[in-house]
Amino acid sequence: MAKRKGQVRTGWRKLSKPYRTRLERSGVTQRAWEDGIDLRAARGKKPKPPAGAPPKELYERVISGEGTEADFRTLATSFRRPSWVPKDASVDVAAALSNLPTPKNWDTVDFIPRPDGEPWTMIVTRKRGNPISIEIPGGGGPGSGAKEILEIVRELGQQVGSRGPVTADDVFGEVMGSQ
Repeated sequence: MAKRKGQVRTGWRKLSKPYRTRLERSGVTQRAWEDGIDLRAARGKKPKPPAGAPPKELYERVISGEGTEADFRTLATSFRRPSWVPKDASVDVAAALSNLPTPKNWDTVDFIPRPDGEPWTMIVTRKRGNPISIEIPGGGGPGSGAKEILEIVRELGQQVGSRGPVTADDVFGEVMGSQ
């Protein structure tokens, strides 16, 4: 992931205490900041979602695990599934990925896992432009949204000629630090 221009690993500590607190309240961690996460939302500016993305409130409710069955039904009809998302991807996974540009514009993808099925953060560094950070379904175990997204990202990486055969378990091990 692209590092902030002119910043070193100690750059986070050089930020003023009130600014760091403001970023942390907005969910920006030291690692995410150093990796170059898009700070517009944390600074009070709301980036527009891509065309075809689901309504933010509905999407956040479903991703956080608080969505009802009615929310899932509404979500299924409230967004346009990107052509690069597999047809068999679950509704919550497809809705999360609909917030991203086409993978041909991606440079790298990083994941910030969280425990107990909480939503993970997926940071996509684009070839041009600011990185994009989205919340994805959490988990990581078999059948979870995070595992499904890891598998999709692995497949996309193989299609564009990545570093060789990689399994979703390999990626999961890297993300969770167990490799």
